[in-house]
Amino acid sequence: MLIDVAVPEVVINSLSYESVNALEEGTRVIVEVGRTLRTGFVLGRAVKPLPKGVKAKHIEGVIDERRIIDADIWDLAVWCGKTGMCGTAAALKAALPMRFYTGEKIDAPAETEPSAENFRERNFYDPFDSERADFFLSELTELKCNERTLIIFPKREQAKTFFKNLPDDIKSESLLWPSDSSPKLWEAWKMIRSRKIRVVVAPPGGVFAPLMPHKIIVENEADPAYVIPYTLNLSARSLAGHRAFFLKAEFITAGRIPSLKTYRRTKPVESVTPERKNIILADIHRSKKESVNGIEGDIPLTFSLIKHTYRALLNHRNVIWILNRTGESSEVFCGNCGEVIRCCKCGGIMRSVNNGELLKCRTCGTLRELPGKCEKCGYYFFTGRRPGIEALAKIAAKYYSDVHVFADGALISDMHGLILATKGGLSLCGKINPSLVAWLDLDAELRGQEHTTRFNVFSMLWESYWSGRTRDSERKVLIQSRRSGMKVAEFLAKGWGKFIPDELKLRKEFLLPPYGYIIEIECSSITKREEITDNLTDAGIFVMDPGDEGQPLYVSSESLEAVRKIIEPEILLRNTKKNFIKITVRGE
Repeated sequence: MLIDVAVPEVVINSLSYESVNALEEGTRVIVEVGRTLRTGFVLGRAVKPLPKGVKAKHIEGVIDERRIIDADIWDLAVWCGKTGMCGTAAALKAALPMRFYTGEKIDAPAETEPSAENFRERNFYDPFDSERADFFLSELTELKCNERTLIIFPKREQAKTFFKNLPDDIKSESLLWPSDSSPKLWEAWKMIRSRKIRVVVAPPGGVFAPLMPHKIIVENEADPAYVIPYTLNLSARSLAGHRAFFLKAEFITAGRIPSLKTYRRTKPVESVTPERKNIILADIHRSKKESVNGIEGDIPLTFSLIKHTYRALLNHRNVIWILNRTGESSEVFCGNCGEVIRCCKCGGIMRSVNNGELLKCRTCGTLRELPGKCEKCGYYFFTGRRPGIEALAKIAAKYYSDVHVFADGALISDMHGLILATKGGLSLCGKINPSLVAWLDLDAELRGQEHTTRFNVFSMLWESYWSGRTRDSERKVLIQSRRSGMKVAEFLAKGWGKFIPDELKLRKEFLLPPYGYIIEIECSSITKREEITDNLTDAGIFVMDPGDEGQPLYVSSESLEAVRKIIEPEILLRNTKKNFIKITVRGE
C-alpha cells in the first residue's frame, strides 16, 4: 500500500512510500530521501496516487510499534500543517525536540484520551499587571491534585518573572519551558512526560509542551509576538485554543486588550478606560519645526509637548519621547548627484549612527565608515535625510539638560529624566513608570501597509498608557499627529470597547481577518505563478498581483478551504528546488 510520510528535516511537503503492512498514524519510520535515510512520521494512506511512470520507494524500517506523541500534540501538528498550508512536517519540526526526528528510541508512552470533561472559555482583561498576576495565581491555587495547567506569555522574560514569583509549593511542581533552540528542551519534555509536573510556564513555543493540560491560560493574547514560529505563521493563541478544544479543557485569554478574534467570539467587557484629561492630542501643524545641520527634514515639537515635558521634569518624574527612527538619520546620500549609500553586502539602505561617524545597514546591520567620496560622481559631501533619535537628542538638549537616548534591547534600571526611544522603548514603562509618554510622529506608524497596522498602533498607545502603572499612579499620553492619526488617537480615551467594534466593522467590509484570510503565494516558476493565478481567478477568488515577480501574489478569501483545494496539490506534487511554492496564511 502507498503511505504518506511527513519528514521534519524535509519540511517542503509529504512524501509517499510503499509499505507491506498497515501502519498507525503518527508512527515513526525510516525512509530514504535522496541518498540519505531520514526519520519520518506516518500520516496514513496516500491522499493522491503517484504520477504515471513514478515508482515509490519502500519504507526502510519502523522505529515505533505505535505513536509516541500525545494525541493532542499530533492533532495540533496536523491542524497547523493544514491551516497554515505549510504541511505537517513543518509543524512537527516546530513542535518536537530534535531527538524525535533523528530516530532515537523513545520509551515514554503517548496519552490518547482528553484530560478534561468539557471545553469552556473564559477571559480576564484588566490593564494592571498586578491584577492579572493575582488572577493567574488564584487559578493555579485552585487546581485539584490531578489537574495540570499551561500558562503562556508572549515573551520569555515575562514567563521567567512570573515563574520566579510563584509560591514555593506551586513552584516545586512547576517548570519554566526553555527556549525552542535550547538543549534543555529534551530534558523538559522527559520531565513533563513523567507526569511529575503540574504547571508549565512558557513563552509562545511552550504551546507544544506535552502536558495534556486541563486548563490553558494565554496572557496578553493580542500581542503580535505570539505569531510563532515563522514557518507556521500562526498565533500561539490560536494553537492554544485549538488544543484546549481538542482536550475539552478550559481556555482562558487575558491581557490589557483582547485580540479582534477573541472579541468577535466572546465579546468581553471593558473594566476601565483612561481618564480623558490624561490624553493630550497635539496638532502637528501647530508645532515648531526643529532640524539638525547636515540632515534634511525636521522633527516637530508642539507647545503642548514642550510644556508638559517641562512640568514632569520639574517634579522629578520620568518622561519618554517616542520617535521610531534609530540612529542620526534614516539614510545618507551624495549632496551632488543624490546617490544613496547602500550596503556592500545586501544592497540595503544605510542610516548614519554614532553622530554620523558610522553607517549601519537598515536590512542586515552591517557597519561601515562614511566613504571619503561618492562612488558615482566623486563628490566629497554627504547629507542625511529624515532625522532619528540621535538627532532628536541634540534638539532636546536645547530645551532640557538631562536627556538620555535609549537603545532598544538595553536594560538600564536607573534611567531618569527625559528618555528618547523608538517604540521598542515601551518596555521601559514597566521599569520606570514614566508620568508622560509622548508620541512625536504617530502618523509614521500608521503608514504601514499591513491590514494589522491600525490595530497595532492602537495597541501600542494603550500599552503606553497602562504598562507598569499601579492603581495609585497617574500617567499622561501625548500624541503629536495630523488628522489621520487623530482618528485613532481619539479612541484612546474611549477605550478598546469602542475602538475594536469600529475596527471590526472596517475589516468585515473588506473581508479582512478575522472575517477572511489573506494568503501570500511565492512561486519560483513564472509559468506556475500564472497558472495558479488563472486557477484562483476562475474559482472566483480575488488575486492581487503586484506585477513584480519578486513579490508574492496576494489572495483575499473568506474560505481557506476554497484556496487550499487549488493550492495544496501544487504544494504536494510540484515543490522542488526548481519549482518552489511557499504559502503564508494570515488569518489573525
